[in-house]
Amino acid sequence: MLHHTQVLIDRRAYEHNLNVLRAGLSPGCRICAVLKADAYGHGLDLLAPVAAACGIPVVGITDNWEAELVRRMNLPVTLLRLRPATLEEAVEARAWDVEEVIGSLQQAKAFSRAGLNGHRPFPVHLKLDAGIGRMGFSLPRQLEELREACRLEGLRIRGVMTHFPCADEADLQQTREALERFNHDVRRIQPSLPEPVIRHAANSAGALRLPDSHQEMVRLGIVSYGLAPSPDAPPPGTLQPVMQWITRVAQVRWVPAESTIGYGRTVRLDCDRLIATLPVGYADGYLRAFSDRATVLIRGIPCPVVGRISMDMTTVDVSHVPDVQPGDTVVLMGRQGDKSISADDLARWAGTINYEITCLVGKCNRAWRIQSP
Repeated sequence: MLHHTQVLIDRRAYEHNLNVLRAGLSPGCRICAVLKADAYGHGLDLLAPVAAACGIPVVGITDNWEAELVRRMNLPVTLLRLRPATLEEAVEARAWDVEEVIGSLQQAKAFSRAGLNGHRPFPVHLKLDAGIGRMGFSLPRQLEELREACRLEGLRIRGVMTHFPCADEADLQQTREALERFNHDVRRIQPSLPEPVIRHAANSAGALRLPDSHQEMVRLGIVSYGLAPSPDAPPPGTLQPVMQWITRVAQVRWVPAESTIGYGRTVRLDCDRLIATLPVGYADGYLRAFSDRATVLIRGIPCPVVGRISMDMTTVDVSHVPDVQPGDTVVLMGRQGDKSISADDLARWAGTINYEITCLVGKCNRAWRIQSP
């Protein structure tokens, strides 16, 4: 079905990024490709096969539909859920061999009972809280609870993990201290562990900036999509954005001076202007916050958004674009000629972060998300 707005996913760029990032890791360190949230909006169905073909051994997911989808594709990867599951979720996910994250003794006991009742221990990773407070054992106060969890017969402990809350900030001191505490705490529980486990602490920012955090595995999300975790954690310059977002010019018309544009009539034209109407709006993820702030690219020329973004229409000033026509390609995010608009640009205009932009764009345009030619 023809659609005016599309999200183009460059699988070759994703493969390239994974290979570049793997080359920068410490020897023996493997990658968990974080493909949760439908691959940050990029499409789990499009990118999980690429990760598997690259030899990535672990895929990070959050929801059972993601686990089922990966297993339907028969990909030779371990699935690790990167949030606490309800017991019902975890029991259902046994059919797809999901490794779960355990962050409390109460959760550990419930999963252990289920594992014993089903005569099949749950494979789990124990989570230590490094200061985010969302989940995880808080040490040293809960050290004995953690040791007790290690000894539960209904669990098979595959790993011990933490998650850095400040690795993307300018000052790395808190992250260095968190890593030191994590390593210390793992040593303290080592005698309680029934078998060797893998340690993993580093997210994208930690992996980029703190080589000591690589350990046996790193969890790479935002950086694998060619985006920066933050301004203080720039990725290698050779990485490539995986997502591009385009639409088409639907209408072009001269609008006379003193006319107003958009809801609320917030813009009054100071002279005659050529205005292009685009068939995209906040229902498509092109946020109302972009009103009078964002630009788009038409024929490689930046064109400012004029007036408020509507639910399914946006108006831009194309007075300076030669011979603009209905049907012309409009880049909302991506490159056209020598100009580009990044997810960071969109995030800045909306007062948010690039993670939120790609997740929203992918979700709103899931039916029109396709592999880039």
